[in-house]
Amino acid sequence: VIFRFAAFSIGNRDDDSATVSQGENATNTDSTTTNGNVTVNVGDVLKTSNLEITYNECGDYKGYSQYFAPKNGFKYIYIDLGAKNIGESDAYISVYEFKCYADDVAMEAHYEEDDISATLSSGRSTSGRVYFEVPVDAKNIEIEYETDFWDDQKAVFIVK
Repeated sequence: VIFRFAAFSIGNRDDDSATVSQGENATNTDSTTTNGNVTVNVGDVLKTSNLEITYNECGDYKGYSQYFAPKNGFKYIYIDLGAKNIGESDAYISVYEFKCYADDVAMEAHYEEDDISATLSSGRSTSGRVYFEVPVDAKNIEIEYETDFWDDQKAVFIVK
């Protein structure tokens, strides 16, 4: 019997804060956010100690079946991401690492086949989406992703 184990790199204690690149301008999280969090908008690239995450687009998701329709007064939204392992060991990205807030209230995740969950070898990449169920009249929708396990730093993907 052969057992195989995979090591996952979540973050590096000695590494600096995550950064966001808007075109050719990189901005350190400490100078652009409050509470140590970094804001990520469509088109930005979030760089952590081991992942480079590109925020491609966001929108309302309408491709669900009638059996998995959102609750009355709610809709599904998504963010479309690309991720590349820029570290030296395997890196993991999962839909379970993302949390959504609509008008500062925690929202439920919605799962589809094209989600972004993957274990990536060094230099490898993937793409996919993250889905949530939110009120149709929400004014402010943000999706948080923990960029550093050790200090609870988060990236906040702006949806609306």
